[in-house]
Amino acid sequence: MSEYKKVLKENVWYNNPVFVQILGICSALAVTNNLTNTFIMTVAVSLVTAFSSLTISIIKGLIPEK
Repeated sequence: MSEYKKVLKENVWYNNPVFVQILGICSALAVTNNLTNTFIMTVAVSLVTAFSSLTISIIKGLIPEK
C-alpha cells in the first residue's frame, strides 16, 4: 500500500506536466493521450469553476452595480 501511495503521489504531483506547469487546459486536452491526465484536468476545471463561482457569490454584495 505504501508503494501505491508513493507512485500515486509521484505521478500526480511531480511527473504530471499539466498539473505542475499549468500550461492551459485547452491545449493540454488537445494533446493528451492518457486517461489519468484527462481525469485530473476534469477535476481541476470543475474545482476552479466551483471555487470561482463561490468567491463571486461571497463578494457580490461588495461589487458596485455601476
